[in-house]
Amino acid sequence: MENKPDKTMKASGRDQKSALASPLRLEIIGLFTSREPLAIADMARLMGRPAGSLYHHVGILEKAGLLKRVGTRPKGKRHEALFQPAASRIEMDGDDGGEDSAQLAVKTMAAAFRMAERDLEAALNTGNCRQEGPARNLMATRVHMRVSPQVLAKINEHLQALEDLLNAEATPDPEPSPGDQYLSLTLALLPLKGRAKPESE
Repeated sequence: MENKPDKTMKASGRDQKSALASPLRLEIIGLFTSREPLAIADMARLMGRPAGSLYHHVGILEKAGLLKRVGTRPKGKRHEALFQPAASRIEMDGDDGGEDSAQLAVKTMAAAFRMAERDLEAALNTGNCRQEGPARNLMATRVHMRVSPQVLAKINEHLQALEDLLNAEATPDPEPSPGDQYLSLTLALLPLKGRAKPESE
């Protein structure tokens, strides 16, 4: 049985946004780096956690439609469910008009940045990092800037090119090539509160 999830899914609505507002659940979604489905036992092994601690979170992701059951496999005298994400890439939808939409978006991004913090710590501890050249796999930066409309347009051109590249690679290859790396990218472009140019100027 071959399961081909949609390339990109926009997470919208309270259930889906709430489901993603957890570092642990974001980590579960991030485990699916190939087309192979995973059982909860597989997830627990990859995360170094007891399987019992994941059932609740997998259930939340499944109820929200972010994970789906795609089959079962024998496990002793029983069968265990196999899961896949509903899409190879899950994006947050824009403001859907919900009363707490902004709060849920903030919680989700906070969870993503907590995951980035953990990933950075793990990367620095492995010693397998390159910070220069075309094979660079570690970069962390934060820049405050004032930009003209023309420069902002240019920034968005580059961000769109990056998004296009990520979408093109969104469907995991079932046969990774030698030298492939698993990487994480966490990115936010944000207007700074209180720094806007006054309308009267």
